[in-house]
Amino acid sequence: MEEGTGVEARSAAATAVPVEGALTGVDRERLTFFKWRYVLQADGFPVVQARRLTFMRWLYLQGRLVE
Repeated sequence: MEEGTGVEARSAAATAVPVEGALTGVDRERLTFFKWRYVLQADGFPVVQARRLTFMRWLYLQGRLVE
């Protein structure tokens, strides 16, 4: 058994991304909000406060909230 064939097969499989598996804009937005909340909760903020801060951040990015 050759070692090179396994590496080539794995690299070809890793580069082939199915079109139906691509993330939509809504998916990316949801993942971004999830990441923000996760980071805030990891820093010790309670769930309710993390949700509120995430919402405030979203408002600011939308231009609906000014410092």
